[in-house]
Amino acid sequence: MIVDKTPRNPNFVHPMAKHPTPAADDPRTQRLLRLGYDAEDFYFTPEGYVVWTEQYHLKRGYCCQSGCRHCPYGNSPAHRKKTSTSK
Repeated sequence: MIVDKTPRNPNFVHPMAKHPTPAADDPRTQRLLRLGYDAEDFYFTPEGYVVWTEQYHLKRGYCCQSGCRHCPYGNSPAHRKKTSTSK
């Protein structure tokens, strides 16, 4: 068995991962959890913005038309870019 002993970056998120898990000790995370959101509903960008996951959008049940990154209703920036270039 080969064991990789390369030091790992604790902030590394594997490209196949859906999104990073918010730090439980982060005050922003604690506030959103107190407000009733699940930890799987959101994450924070390196710039500090909250990003709502596809799971959250599906629980909410409708599109807010804000162009959310993980919009499952066809309004994500990636989906809009695809449809605008295919016209």
